[in-house]
This record gives sequence, C-alpha cells and structure tokens, in this order.
Amino acid sequence: GVKSLSFEGMAAGPQGAEIEVWLQGREMDDLLHAADDLQDALAQFKGVYQIRSDYAQGKNELQLSLKPEATTLGLSVQDLARQINAGFYGREAFRMQRGSDDIRVKVRYTALERSRISDFEKVRIRTADGREVPLLSVAKISFAPGFSTITRTDGLRRIKVTGEVNNRQANSGEIFAELGKTIFRELRSKYPGIHLAMQGSKKNTRESFASLKVGFPIALLGIFVIVATIFRSYIQPFIILFTIPFGIIGAIIGHLLLGYNLSMMSIFGMVALSGVVINDAIVLIERVNTNLVGGMKLFDAIIQGGARRFRAIFLTSISTIGGLAPLIMETDMQAKFLIPMALSVAGGVAFATGLTLILIPSLLVIVNDFRRIVVKGMTGKWPTREEVEPRVKSS
Repeated sequence: GVKSLSFEGMAAGPQGAEIEVWLQGREMDDLLHAADDLQDALAQFKGVYQIRSDYAQGKNELQLSLKPEATTLGLSVQDLARQINAGFYGREAFRMQRGSDDIRVKVRYTALERSRISDFEKVRIRTADGREVPLLSVAKISFAPGFSTITRTDGLRRIKVTGEVNNRQANSGEIFAELGKTIFRELRSKYPGIHLAMQGSKKNTRESFASLKVGFPIALLGIFVIVATIFRSYIQPFIILFTIPFGIIGAIIGHLLLGYNLSMMSIFGMVALSGVVINDAIVLIERVNTNLVGGMKLFDAIIQGGARRFRAIFLTSISTIGGLAPLIMETDMQAKFLIPMALSVAGGVAFATGLTLILIPSLLVIVNDFRRIVVKGMTGKWPTREEVEPRVKSS
C-alpha cells in the first residue's frame, strides 16, 4: 500500500523541491500522460532523484458514458448522473415534523439492489417524454480506477511533478534550461491543451530577480550620485562603477575554483560586492585628484597615487578576504547556506583588487585623452593633460 518513499537529510535554504513543475489543463488523461513523460525525461538527468507527481490513484469505480443513441432520446450526462444518484443515494420525497425534529424521507433502491453490481445493469433510465429505457441501451459501463483528489489552480486541473537534485552532480538551473529547450516544447506540441509552470527553486529565483531588477539599479544610482557629488565629476563615477562587472567575474571564478554552483545566495553576494569593490577605486581616484590639485603632472599623479594607496588597498582587500575565509571553509551544515554569498564577496574583492591598481589608472588616462580631443575640436589647440581635469579647473 506504499504510494511513495522519500529520504531526506539535513538541508539549508528555501523549503520545497529543487525541481517543481505544474502541469495544468482541462483533460485529466492528457495531464497524466504528460506527467509520466516529464518524469521519464527527468530520470535521464544525472543527479536527479526522488521524482514523483502528486497524483494519487483512487479506488476502482464504475464509469458511465453516453452512447450516440442517447442524444436522440433527449438524454444528457446530467440526466444520467442525476437518476443514477437518485437510485443509489436517494431522492427526497417529502418532509415531516416529529416534535422538534425535521424528518426527511428519501426514496432509493433497496439495500439488496444496491449491494450487487449485476443489479446495476438492470437500472432503467427515464427519458424526457416519460418513457423508461434500459441503462445499457443508452450508456456504456466501464470499470476503472477513479481520482482520489483533483487539484485545481486558476480554474484548471493541476498535477505537480517534483524532483530533488544532488548539487554535486547537477544544477537545477541548467536542468530547467535544458527542459525549456527540448522537453517542454515536445510536451506542448504533443498535448496542446496543457500549460507548464515552473515552480520550486525556479519560482524562488524568478521572484528574487524581480525584486533585484528594481533594487539593484536604485543602489547603483545612489552610488553614482554620492560619488559624483564628492568628486564634482560625471565621468569619474562611471570609472568607479566600471569595477563592478570585474568584481562579478571574480565571484564567478571563485565559485569555479572551489567547485560551488551559482545560487540565489551567490547573486545576493554579488549585489553586496558592488558596494565593496568600489571602495578601492574611490580611495585611489581621490588620491590622484589630490595630487593633481597639488600641481603634479597627470602621469606623476597617477603613479604617486597608486604607490601611496597600494598599502591601503591591499590591506583592505586582505582583511576582507581573511574575515570571510573561516565562513568559506566552514563545514557545519548551518553555515553552508551562507558560503556562496561569502564566496562571491571574497572572490570579487580578490579579483577586483588587482584590476583596481591596473584598470583604474588606464581608464583615467583614456578619459583624459578623450577630453583633450574634445577641447582640440572646440578650440583648435591641444591643451595639456592637466588643463582638462575637472579638479584642476575647479581648484
């Protein structure tokens, strides 16, 4: 009598199966066949286990379907169901009051007639004009299992297919991507009436990204406004924000080196990383601007600024990585949920540190060249590199 057997261990993170797909439609047979096809497809992926659907087969039952002859007699499925229900369950004939009790009197077949299947075939159905015809002359009888429950979502019947993923062998995001390319298209073409909806980790990812699409640009805009106000420049904040993509690259490299898959916590770590990697660039550019205001040449200001801020940048990065290292190396189950976030921050900071000392000075010189070209086009004369720097002008 066992319907399902599952094995679960200690786990951290959002509740629910890694893979969860809802199949919705109106035809139950199509949904059952599509669910079987999807389970067979999931079984082909390495690392996917405990694949099941929430459909539970009901008890065996007699199922009636109208014959074509029934329509000529004016019978419908509702007429057939109503009369069969009245014969076996009973139809109220009248009510009577007995003291304070309301007695309902129902008429139905006798207990003996309701206990034998053979008597069911002797049932007679009344037509619209009052005639009675044998049940077998207007309906087909089949003996098959019914449905224990029928779940509906948004007015459609729904079957849920779930599966667990061994993260050491597979990634749920890659599996969903492969399903979308092949299996889902085949199911939609084979069963046109069904609708597929990704749930589980896919739904959690979709909802989280929906909030990040709004919050992350607002955070970047806030960083830009603050830096532009301090530096009195619209170009230098863009140079600083240019380090964010390279920090994200470092976070991805960190996951690859330590064998971790990207998860939602990794994405959250990359968002937090955006506010960390710009610190080194701010420190370096602020020192370069100070040197320019002090009368240094551009190249000297950049070289001296990098030499002066190297220790601060290096120590800041080392202290950040060192502080996150115990969490990254932790093996306790309660910490594993946070390791991808810490890995994103540490890997991004480590990768962006070297780029800050190389990329930022290069970008400053490139931007300076463009400024000189613009001034040359406007005035016809080549200005010095220091003359086109905003901080030198404002000072």
